[in-house]
Amino acid sequence: MLRFEHVSLSYGAQKIIDDISFEIQEGQMAVLIGPSGCGKTTTLKMINRLIEPSAGKIFINGEDITAQDKVELRRHIGYVIQQIGLFPNMTVAQNICVVPNLLKWSKEECDRIVHQLLELVNMPYEQYAHKYPSELSGGQQQRIGILRALAASPPIVLMDEPFSALDPMTRRSLQQEVRSLQQKLNKTFVFVTHDMEEALDLADVIIFMNQGKIVQMAPPEEMLEHPASGQIQDFLGKFIQAASPKGLTAADFMRSGVYTVPASRGINECVSMMQRRNVDTLIVVDDAKRYQGTVSIADIRLTGHVVRTIDPLIRCNTPTVHGGDNAKDCFDLLISSGAPYLVVLDGEERVLGIITKTSMASAMAEQLWG
Repeated sequence: MLRFEHVSLSYGAQKIIDDISFEIQEGQMAVLIGPSGCGKTTTLKMINRLIEPSAGKIFINGEDITAQDKVELRRHIGYVIQQIGLFPNMTVAQNICVVPNLLKWSKEECDRIVHQLLELVNMPYEQYAHKYPSELSGGQQQRIGILRALAASPPIVLMDEPFSALDPMTRRSLQQEVRSLQQKLNKTFVFVTHDMEEALDLADVIIFMNQGKIVQMAPPEEMLEHPASGQIQDFLGKFIQAASPKGLTAADFMRSGVYTVPASRGINECVSMMQRRNVDTLIVVDDAKRYQGTVSIADIRLTGHVVRTIDPLIRCNTPTVHGGDNAKDCFDLLISSGAPYLVVLDGEERVLGIITKTSMASAMAEQLWG
């Protein structure tokens, strides 16, 4: 989907980006993180050609971005920044539809998009569509900035520390909403942050940079288990510190950031998701994000040809626990059940994560050896 090949950037003798290569798959949430001046925002801005590299190539869907007109490229890449940048003289609906209007979409299509997107972030159309930015809170303004970036259904959305100016509660709420939107719409997000907690909560893959180079690129669980440098270990800080053995709960060693799918998703769509993520099972939730069960590729192959959605194929044979459950009890259940993992739920039966034998072993090793 998005590929960097030996990309470098120099200003005179100063090397800003030093021969980086990586690939982000379609539908992934990739988070760029590292110390100030490491090159993460510069890397982000290269994707929509706000900054041009000195060497190397960047590809989107196999096409070299330098072969495209800059303006046309940017109209098909969403972009969200900390300053938001809503037009103060435009209503919420007009701000959301800036790019669709530039693309000459019809008024009816623009109205439909505004209705749909405001509904996704629980901002009713009748209440908010005709308000101006000055009538909104900071969190609401940032929500509109995110919706504007999504309005033309771009395959890639870039986000440059969009929540760093918000209070902790609003920030946490927006993080959850962005993750939910990204999963619902199956878009590729590239997100810059300096906050490791935010990276761990949001990312499918974390790209840690320092001095213009990629130090480690890995899923959150792998980075927590095997940080590639002392600097990364410092960034992870409290997240890899051992908890008291007696106080360990399921939430302490579960794998978070688990991908879930609604029961209404189609068979072919789910098979494609499994192939992209190299898994044989999907965790299924309802419209309220409550856990419903799992669906496997084996069941799809057996009876998938006679149904349209995965709903009839859902099984409830995977054991579940809750985030506050005792660690030893979860360990006993994982071993005795023979299941490959346990699904961890919150008090409202929503999926928090999964416990695998790998995550369990890592937690126990941390208690033994630190």
